[in-house]
Amino acid sequence: MAFQFSPPEVFRDMGGEVLSFDDVRETIEVRFPVMARYRNPMGAMQGGMIVAAMDNTYGPLTVLLGTTSVTTHMNTTFVKPVYPDEPHIVISATVTARSRRQIHMTAEVRDSKDRLVVTGTASFLVMETHDPVSS
Repeated sequence: MAFQFSPPEVFRDMGGEVLSFDDVRETIEVRFPVMARYRNPMGAMQGGMIVAAMDNTYGPLTVLLGTTSVTTHMNTTFVKPVYPDEPHIVISATVTARSRRQIHMTAEVRDSKDRLVVTGTASFLVMETHDPVSS
């Protein structure tokens, strides 16, 4: 399926690239480069930057599904480090539950060798659009 997506500046700053989107399965796959400036003192990708990449995967999925939302909860489990020799990480996010006001997702982060490095869950509050005519 072809899709239209105008990414936010932070997505572009992090070098994000949407690899796939499936509106029926409600999934997205995004690749982010592992940049030297994202390293922690041990040389691995800093955990907060991985979480930022995850948030920059969850958010576009909600937008591509036609909603505007804000993150209310994120939970992340670090399985193994993203080593400095990794050129990129790939994040796959999937909607697990959805209502009129909430969206829940899971995500997996994999390195360039397809090894699982991080898992996560997140919840979002769907924002209702303001209609000045009916107010």
